[in-house]
Amino acid sequence: MEEINIKELLDFFISKIFLIIIIVLVFAANGYLYFAHIQTPKYHSSTTIILVSEQEDTNTSNISLNQQLVSTYSEIIKNSSVLNKVINKLDLNMTVKELANNISVTSVDKTEIIKIEVSSIDNVLARDIASEITKTFITEVNDIFKLQNVTILSEAGIEKQPYNVSLVKQVTLSSIVGLFISLIILFALFYFDTSIKSVEAIENKAKLTVLGTVEKVKGKNEEK
Repeated sequence: MEEINIKELLDFFISKIFLIIIIVLVFAANGYLYFAHIQTPKYHSSTTIILVSEQEDTNTSNISLNQQLVSTYSEIIKNSSVLNKVINKLDLNMTVKELANNISVTSVDKTEIIKIEVSSIDNVLARDIASEITKTFITEVNDIFKLQNVTILSEAGIEKQPYNVSLVKQVTLSSIVGLFISLIILFALFYFDTSIKSVEAIENKAKLTVLGTVEKVKGKNEEK
């Protein structure tokens, strides 16, 4: 592998700084156009529920039972029996599988709290789906287990800002990608350029000492 002169490489990069800036600006502009006008914004809406004891005395066994039910309840929330009712209730134009793909159900570790999060291109619809899933799930639990041990801890709200669009962050990332690509291209041009550009380059490549140089003689056409 040919040894690379770092100073020559840096000088080459500096000589092409204008090209680098153009490439970075092109990537930044394309990133802005895509994320601001093409990418579809999506919104999150979440609600949390908590499992509570039906008995007034909350003892260790009741808490342990509720914690064991958390994983079971998490599966029921995304079950087709619940989601079909939500689709029919809200008259959604989607399948159970499509709806399930837009729902995230997580449990807070070692607690009796379950978080239901819904994503949608419509922030109001995301809130409505999250709320309806919660209500339908609570009804299902009452019917299946004959238990009334689920209560809503926090209601679903309407998010104003999309979670998948952050122009400053995304334009900055696009600019960094543009800078990286421009440096790779210039490095390749530098590395595969076999032309001799200086006396030092001749001495380094040929391992010989240059005794003298001849200035370029201008032709008649160049003098005009």
